Amino acid sequence: MRVLITGAGEVGHRLAEAMVADHDVTVIDKDIAALSRFEGMDLKPRVGNAANARLLEEIGVEDMDLVLAVTGSDEINIITCIIASRMGVNHTIARVRNPEYIDRPVKPLRELGIEYMICPELVMVEDLASTISFPAALMNRKLAGGMLGLIELKVREGMPLVGQVRDLRIPRGSKIVAVKSNGKVRLGDPNITIKPNDHVTMLIDPKAITDLRQSLHEETRDENAVIVGGGLVGFYLAQRLENMGIDLKLIEIDNQRCREISMYLSDTMILNGDGTDISLLTEEGVGDADVVFAVTGIDEKNLLSSLLSRQLGAKKIISRVNRSYYVKLFERVGIDRAVSPGQVTADAVLWLAMGSEEMVTLSDEGMTLMDFVVKANSRLAGRHIMKELPAGAIAGMILRNGHPLVPDEHTILEVGDRVFVVAYQSSISRIKRIFAS
Repeated sequence: MRVLITGAGEVGHRLAEAMVADHDVTVIDKDIAALSRFEGMDLKPRVGNAANARLLEEIGVEDMDLVLAVTGSDEINIITCIIASRMGVNHTIARVRNPEYIDRPVKPLRELGIEYMICPELVMVEDLASTISFPAALMNRKLAGGMLGLIELKVREGMPLVGQVRDLRIPRGSKIVAVKSNGKVRLGDPNITIKPNDHVTMLIDPKAITDLRQSLHEETRDENAVIVGGGLVGFYLAQRLENMGIDLKLIEIDNQRCREISMYLSDTMILNGDGTDISLLTEEGVGDADVVFAVTGIDEKNLLSSLLSRQLGAKKIISRVNRSYYVKLFERVGIDRAVSPGQVTADAVLWLAMGSEEMVTLSDEGMTLMDFVVKANSRLAGRHIMKELPAGAIAGMILRNGHPLVPDEHTILEVGDRVFVVAYQSSISRIKRIFAS
C-alpha cells in the first residue's frame, strides 16, 4: 500500500515506524530538521508544504492508497485531505484539534473528501475517563466494537493476582497478556511471577468483567477526582466526568481560563491556583482523591503535581506526558500511568487506517496488540494457533462468530476467526507475514 504521511512530528514518526516495514511510505514536512529523524527508515522524505497542490501532484498523490495528515495545523491537515481526495485518494485521515471543527473523538466528513477527522484531545479523554470504572484500573478500553475489553490493572497487596501466572485463578473469559514489573514489560508467560505494584494487562470478555471485579474486591468505582490543568484535555475530561456523576475538582493557574470553563462546568469545583502548590493541594484534600489526573501542557508541572499528590496520599495518579521519552521516567518514580497524546493518537489513526484491525501500543519498548482475520485461503485454517506464532508473541484472544474464546494449546483456527496477538516489536513483521500467507 502507498501511504503519504504529512507532518514529521511525534505522531508522524510513530505512524512511519509502524507502517514502513510493510508499505511504501512518503513523509512531507516543511522543516528539514524534523525530517532528519527519519534517517535510516526505508521511506521517501520530502521537504515542503503539505497543502501545496503542486507538491502533492509532484509526488504522485493520485496513486496513493492512504493519506494521513498529522501536521500541527488543523487547516493544513484539512486542506491536504481535501486536495488528495479531489486527486483521487479514497482514504484520508486528518488530525484536528480545534473544537470548532470537531465535537467527538472521530468524525467522518466524507462530503468534504475527508474520510475521518480525529481529535487527539478527545481520544485521550475517552482513554482517561475509562479508568474511573474501578480503582485498580489504569486502562479500560473497548475493542472490536465492544466485543472485547483491554484492561491494565495495578496489582495491590492481597489481590488474587499476586503469584505465578500459571497458578492464578482468573475469571473464565480472560487472559493475562503482559506484565510490567520495575519498568520492564514482559509477555504474559505462565511462568512469570506477579508481585504487588506490578501492572497486569488482560484481554477479557466484557461478560467476565463483573466476575473480575468481584474476585479483586473492586466492586465500586472511583467516586472523586482531581484534575490539574484546565486546557482542552482538562476541560473535556471534566465534562466527561461530570456526565458520569463524579465528585470533581479542577485546578487551573490562569484566572481567565477559569472564568471561561466555569460557564460550561456547572458541577465542578474550579480552583484558580497552581497545581504544584503543596499548600493548595493539602488544603483542597487532594490526598483523599480516588484519582488525580495531571493534564497540563507542561510535563514538568505534571510530574511535580503527580508526585505531590502521591505524597499526600491520592490513591491513583495518571499523568499526561507530552514528550513520550519521559514516559519511562514518570512511571519509574511512581506515577501509576503516564499517557502520551502522541501515542494515543497514533494508535487511533492506525486503527482507522488499517480498517478492522486493532493496533494498541502496550509499552514504550514497542510491545503491541494487533488483530488478524483468518481468511478462506489462509494456511492457518485448521492449524493450532500456539504452534504457529514465533517467539516473542502470544495469542491473547480469538473472536469466533462474535464470541470471545481464550486460546490454549488445543485451539485450532477456523476461517473467519479474528485473532488478537500481543508481540514484541521485533516479531511484528514476521507475524504479519504468517497471517498473510
